[in-house]
Amino acid sequence: MRFFLAITVFLISGTAFACSCSNLITKRDFEKADYVYIGRVMSAAVTPDEVVESQLQVKEVLKGKPDQYVFLSAASFNAMCEGEVIVGSDYIVFGRYGEKTWLSSCGPTQNFWHREQIEMFINGS
Repeated sequence: MRFFLAITVFLISGTAFACSCSNLITKRDFEKADYVYIGRVMSAAVTPDEVVESQLQVKEVLKGKPDQYVFLSAASFNAMCEGEVIVGSDYIVFGRYGEKTWLSSCGPTQNFWHREQIEMFINGS
């Protein structure tokens, strides 16, 4: 019985470590970023460090002047909070000069589905 209880507690607590966060882009995300752009993933490759490095083609710059057109995400299939990279899909990328941009389900860099995701920031609302 104690073994069953221990396993149950472990499994329940394991789900607490799962990534749960809002993926809404906020005004703070936009203000904090040095640059923001919409780009299409043209290629993605796994590096020896087991990181997916995605090369993007810029479709529209929304803020600043991007210093890189790449983002990284975990290559491991069990990386709970890493975003999925899809070649040919559009992403909105929030970057800081001199830092690598990471695609994460908990960060502002994410799939770009529709203009409403960013309309309020473009219009200054």
